[in-house]
Amino acid sequence: MAYKDVLPNGMRLVVEEMPHLYSVSTGIWVQTGAAHEQAQEGGISHFLEHMLFKGTAKRNAKEIAIAMEEVGGQINAFTSKEQTCYYTKCLDENFELSLDLLSDMYLNSLFDTQEFNKEKNVILEEINMYEDTPDDLVHDLFAATLWQGHAYGRSVIGTKETVGNTTRDQLAAYCRKTYLPANTVLAVAGNVRRKDVYEMAAKYFAQDGASDRIIIHDELLPKASSSFIQKDIEQMHICLGIPGLKEDDKDYYVANVLTSALGGGASSRLFQEAREQRGLTYSIYSHMAAYSLGGYLVSYASTSPNKLEEVLQVILKEMMDIAKNGMSSEELERTKSQLKGGLLLGMENTSNVMTRLGRMESSLGRLESTDEIVQKLMAVSCDDLRRVASGLFNPEKFVLSLVGPEEKQFDLSALV
Repeated sequence: MAYKDVLPNGMRLVVEEMPHLYSVSTGIWVQTGAAHEQAQEGGISHFLEHMLFKGTAKRNAKEIAIAMEEVGGQINAFTSKEQTCYYTKCLDENFELSLDLLSDMYLNSLFDTQEFNKEKNVILEEINMYEDTPDDLVHDLFAATLWQGHAYGRSVIGTKETVGNTTRDQLAAYCRKTYLPANTVLAVAGNVRRKDVYEMAAKYFAQDGASDRIIIHDELLPKASSSFIQKDIEQMHICLGIPGLKEDDKDYYVANVLTSALGGGASSRLFQEAREQRGLTYSIYSHMAAYSLGGYLVSYASTSPNKLEEVLQVILKEMMDIAKNGMSSEELERTKSQLKGGLLLGMENTSNVMTRLGRMESSLGRLESTDEIVQKLMAVSCDDLRRVASGLFNPEKFVLSLVGPEEKQFDLSALV
């Protein structure tokens, strides 16, 4: 069972006790990411994530790196469109050490100038790596094409220009503006007790701060369009998708089932038709993203340029077939069972439980139990699938992004 408390300073604390395990996973979830940034400061949330590992008054960068490893634990972080998360996993006996370490990074990072300059170069190399990784690049291109002019369309890691122009003082000011108790969730899952976690959290996260959460106000206006980036590579990398649902939409779990049936695994429609039956691709799948203002559902594939049109036809055919005809009760039940199994098996891992708690509280401001999620998944009907699919898979809403050796023009409506 998950519990929620609020510390005196406004920081939210969510805990799931799992007393049958030896481990504890802990995450600090800060409500800041690419969607909260101005265009000229693109990538600053991700830059800040890097810098929190570069030294405090108590620990230098190397001591931060080894603090968890020397007790057999792990520490890492990630930045997304709307959140930055720092997390650890360790034995239950080292839980207080993880809180000490994470709070030290969160509250006391120095942003040393020399470390700042070195890390800027590291991130510039990371940008180069992304640009050399076409399957990552095409997803960023898809978001930029779908959400032209909106922060959702900008890359989480920023550009060479925005990162290159970021100063140490700008980074420190952004931290002071965003890393506030009311804007932060502490999520813990594992062999701990709620009461002990609350007492330790109150001890290690005792800072004051503004009482309001940071909210994204910009209107989101998805645009149907296409885009292409030329790369001297062998394959075409494809993202074909449509605007999706917000994370709090009542049909969120219907869209999850729809996405999984379309391209969620080896038994999915796209994998079976494009890879197993036609041999058009090695990699093809679908996934969805859902944020506070909107989301998307996208299918990705890579293939030879001469097979591109056929792959696009397969993806469009399967999308429009579900929109028109829905799916059989047998396919629906199989897909729901697949999602249920994946969810429940994942809940045996403290890292997955912590991530679910932190993301849900940070994004939605509420918790849903695993049983509640399973009930919503299993309640999805054939009528629900047909209704949501027919609303989403509109030929006038499709967005196509391509990365590959040569540009090709397509009239998607003619391929449907």
